[in-house]
Amino acid sequence: MPSAKSVDRAEVYFFDDDQGIDMPASWKLQCWNGSAYVDVPGASGYPVAKNQYNAVTFTATNTTRLRVQLTSNGSNSVGLLAAKVYGP
Repeated sequence: MPSAKSVDRAEVYFFDDDQGIDMPASWKLQCWNGSAYVDVPGASGYPVAKNQYNAVTFTATNTTRLRVQLTSNGSNSVGLLAAKVYGP
């Protein structure tokens, strides 16, 4: 079983290729609380800027898993290229 890590910031890189891969309408970061995914506490906001990293800071939390929950802006795919997570 993986050990929990303390995290308090993440950056997610979205891209739009103008050919069917689009930006998300919205996104949020969730952490595993031991039995379910829940929104990270105290999120600073979730910017959606294309072709760059979008940063969110949040209250430091210990978790073994994170996920990015994406909401599509229509019928096209969402372009998530990379995610980085940082601890305090």
